[in-house]
Amino acid sequence: MEAKVKTVDIRAGKPVVILNKREAGERSIFLGDRVCIKYEDREEMSIVDLSSGVPRGNVFLFDETTECLDVKEGDVVNIEPTIKPDSVDYIKKKIGGEELSREETYSIVQDAVKSRLTDPELMAYTTAIQMSEFSMKEAEHLTKAMVETGEEINIEGALDKHCIGGVPGNRTTPIVVSIIAAAGYKIPKTSSRAITSPAGTADTMEVITNVKHGASEVESIVRKTNGCFTWGGSLNLAPADDEFIRVRDSLNIDPLEQLLSSVLAKKKAVGAETVLIDIPMGEETKVTEHEEADKLSRYFKELGRKLDMEVLTIISDGSQPVGNGIGPALEARDILEILETGGKKGPVDLREKCIKMADILLQKVGSEKGAEDILESGEAYEKFKDITKVQGARTTSSEDIELSKKKHVVKSDTRGRIKEIKNSAVNKIAKSTGCPKEKGSGIYLHKKVGDPVDEGDELLTIYSETDKRLQKAVELAEKNKVFVLKSLLSK
Repeated sequence: MEAKVKTVDIRAGKPVVILNKREAGERSIFLGDRVCIKYEDREEMSIVDLSSGVPRGNVFLFDETTECLDVKEGDVVNIEPTIKPDSVDYIKKKIGGEELSREETYSIVQDAVKSRLTDPELMAYTTAIQMSEFSMKEAEHLTKAMVETGEEINIEGALDKHCIGGVPGNRTTPIVVSIIAAAGYKIPKTSSRAITSPAGTADTMEVITNVKHGASEVESIVRKTNGCFTWGGSLNLAPADDEFIRVRDSLNIDPLEQLLSSVLAKKKAVGAETVLIDIPMGEETKVTEHEEADKLSRYFKELGRKLDMEVLTIISDGSQPVGNGIGPALEARDILEILETGGKKGPVDLREKCIKMADILLQKVGSEKGAEDILESGEAYEKFKDITKVQGARTTSSEDIELSKKKHVVKSDTRGRIKEIKNSAVNKIAKSTGCPKEKGSGIYLHKKVGDPVDEGDELLTIYSETDKRLQKAVELAEKNKVFVLKSLLSK
């Protein structure tokens, strides 16, 4: 079937085509079918949508397909029905509880990267993994397949770090990377944007510098400065992970094999030889018990050995946010205050955690320098400025960070001591302000667990770009109490 292209300036998230409903039916092409779109020497598999609004003899192509095929409005493409890939049978096998071979796992990963699998098929695979017994062999197969189906950056002797998430703030990466790079070691750090949180490291660093770089640019930045702060989405490292993350989040599940593979595949893809994994533990984090944290730590280390990487772990306190700012600009300000003052200003908990994590890596590689000395001497800040300058710095001063102009201060209506800070409430309120899209929005925490509070003391400040969003956030703050207080008389 030949059809004239009409481009649709929309990103659908995966290759999608819209055909004339009646014309498609005449050719036994139905809603949700796969078709192969061919143009010159290129081809792309797409999922079929149908509409009576598409003129006969035409096809509507979304951005993903037009970019892959390099077609423009008016070009003629050939559309052919195609059968389901073999990987669908392997997914069914996994649903039946069977262990998949390396070749079967690779087939699923490759088809996920090539957008040959529909969202329901990806969801079925992810759910099947969640429901099955953990298999280190399959985790190894999955990780290696994810690395092999993407680009790789070969930086010999590289160090790396990662946090499995679940804690608001916790923006340790920029400071740890600066310390490690200043000590003379290479640390090519790629980071994610927020998915379900108020900010990811890439969102925060984008306030300070450009984070979109290709693989060759990353290699160049690391050669010049020892480190980088790059958004992983601008690279093609373990691209299947993005597909799995997307369906995992829609289902709100996190299969252990995919969690391990998601983290270590991207570390392996940048050539990391030593990796530090931060596992926050707390009532409202991904890991709530010591036994679970210890098990996850063992699995990370075992999988690392199978990938020829040495994995170190730290089980950290996830019972409250790390740092004071929650939201891209607010977190960026925390980071810069610590760096530019050598740790004399800025959140103490964030400073201490960064020093602890950096020291674990430095001691492992036999560095004569300690993290605290590197931070206090100003070497870390100078290295941070070097890296961000090469990447295209916007600012490296905390005073230049712009926050949203509209704000509301929440004050205590009683006297006591902070017993608990609800991570879930912090995330919910911060996201309602408009971040991470609105960089200057979010919340600033004035108190931490253990701090005394008098009536009228400031607890948190809410920032937003619009009155409507600000009001919504204030209402959420009233309904979802961030701070749990106890009497000062209590022991």
